[in-house]
Amino acid sequence: FSLYKLGIFDPDDFNLELPWGLTSTTGGLMTFFVVFYNSHCFSRYMHLYQVCRGMLGQVLEIVSNLKGRISSQCHVRRISRYLIASCFVFFFELSEAEMSEGEWKQLLKYRLLEPHEVEQLKRLHPLGVLSFHVQQWALEVSMDSLPNIEDRDDLMNALFDKVYHIRSCQHKVRDVLALPMPFQYFHIMSFMLLINLTLWSYALGMQDSLFAPVVYTFIQLVFLCMRELSAALSDPFGDDDVDFPINEWLAETAKVAILMLEDNFDPKATLSREKSLNTVMKANQRKRVENGYEELGQEEDDE
Repeated sequence: FSLYKLGIFDPDDFNLELPWGLTSTTGGLMTFFVVFYNSHCFSRYMHLYQVCRGMLGQVLEIVSNLKGRISSQCHVRRISRYLIASCFVFFFELSEAEMSEGEWKQLLKYRLLEPHEVEQLKRLHPLGVLSFHVQQWALEVSMDSLPNIEDRDDLMNALFDKVYHIRSCQHKVRDVLALPMPFQYFHIMSFMLLINLTLWSYALGMQDSLFAPVVYTFIQLVFLCMRELSAALSDPFGDDDVDFPINEWLAETAKVAILMLEDNFDPKATLSREKSLNTVMKANQRKRVENGYEELGQEEDDE
C-alpha cells in the first residue's frame, strides 16, 4: 500500500492488477471452511458441556436417592464419597496422562479417599481406568447396604443404572476428545486462510482509499480470532478462558452432596401433629355444618 501510494510500484505497468472481485470466489470458499469448522467446534463444546453437567447432576440424584432409601448412613456416606471421588479422578485423568502427587493429596485433603485406597489406585493405574474402579467400589458397598438385598432388586437395579450412566457420560467425553476434527482439514483451512489473506492484502493495497489498511486489519483479525477460538473450543479442559470451570463444578457438587448428607432435619417429626390438627379441624367443621342445619330447621318450624 505504501509503495503504491509513493509511486514506487504501479501494478498497471506490469499487468499485475488484482481486481477485488477476483478474490470473491476464494474468499467465499475460505469463509465456508472457517464457519463450518467453528460451528463443528462449538457443537462439540456444547455437547461436552451437557454431558459433564449431566454426569455431576446424576451424582447428586444418587446421593438424594440413597439417603431416602437406605437407613445405614455409613454406607450412604461411603457410596457418595466414592462417586464424588470418581468424578474428581476422571477430570484429573483428562488433564494429564498420569495423576500428579498434588492431585492425590487433594483427594486426601477433601477426605474423598483414604490413604490405603489411594495406594490401591496407584497400583491399578497402569492396568485400567481409575474412575471406573472407584465406581465399582461404590457398587460393591451398595450390595452390603441392605440386609435383605435379594428383596430389593428394584432399588439395586435403579442404583446400578444410574452409576452406569455416570460411567457412560465419562466414556462419551473420552470418545469425543479422542476423535477431534481431522488434522488435514485444519491444515487445508489454514492454507486457504494464508492464501486469501495474502490476496486480500495485495488487492486492498492497490486501492486508493486510505481506509484499505483498516479494512484489511479488521478482516485479518476476525478470521484469525475465529480460528484460534475454534481450536480452544475443541478441547475445553485446560486453562484457556473458554475452558470449563471444572474445579468450581467439582467443589459445588461436593458441597451440595455434603450438605444433603449431613442435614439432620427430620421433616416427618411434626407430621403426626399436623395429622391430629387436621382431624380436629375436620371435626369442628362437621359440627359447624350440623349446627347450621339445626338452626335452619328451627327457622322453618318458626315460620
